[in-house]
Amino acid sequence: MRTTSRSSLTPTTPVTNVLLAKMFGEIFSEDQFAVVTGDAAVGAAFTALPFDHLVFTGSTAVGRSVMKAATENLVPVTLELGGKSPVIVAKGHTLDQAAASIAYGKLLSAGQTCIAPDYALVHESEVDAFVKAYDRKVAYLYADGPTSEHFTSIINERHYSRFRSLIDDARSKGARIIEVGNRPGDASRRPNTLAPTVVLGVTDDMRIAHEEIFGPVLPIFPYSDVEEAIAYMNARPRPLALYYCGFRCR
Repeated sequence: MRTTSRSSLTPTTPVTNVLLAKMFGEIFSEDQFAVVTGDAAVGAAFTALPFDHLVFTGSTAVGRSVMKAATENLVPVTLELGGKSPVIVAKGHTLDQAAASIAYGKLLSAGQTCIAPDYALVHESEVDAFVKAYDRKVAYLYADGPTSEHFTSIINERHYSRFRSLIDDARSKGARIIEVGNRPGDASRRPNTLAPTVVLGVTDDMRIAHEEIFGPVLPIFPYSDVEEAIAYMNARPRPLALYYCGFRCR
């Protein structure tokens, strides 16, 4: 059971937390189910308590801190951590189909989900065609562009600035930045909104090649054969999820 305190709710508390507190508050007493909100200091204090078990979903860096705090009380920990989850697009696979699946997974909640594809591995001969297919599918999913009520803004200014920093770092080191879909320039009309973006020409010295993105930005890495794609993934930290767009069995 997840433990939290209704007294900690404020006007800036995320709406989901408020809803959970209301729903479960009508059924359980606070010593049975509670919702505690707060910053990193609250989280650190929470994980240092002698619970029977801790379950954490979040970044790898914070997961290490949670496990370290839990060891002081020998508390068992279950971690669901993020990571740079890749998607391989097999050579010759229907690009429209692959692009549709990737666009849906990448742009749901503007990529702010733990199992969103982080980057795509596409055969070097099909990169340009894939980008065009991805552009079409993004336009289809969000007909009104990034200001659509169906397209999610970034959760806060800090994370929006982090995305801009990742993009600016990649651009300054030679990457090609392509905003896709309908009227991507309209994104600036709504606070903390980032248009769906593709990044080409990513090199290993760019932050976007190593940091988990967690947003609507899709780096595309070309490969010459599938063994090269697998070697690229294996040379990096283990991701939370792996996706493959290939041929269907008949």
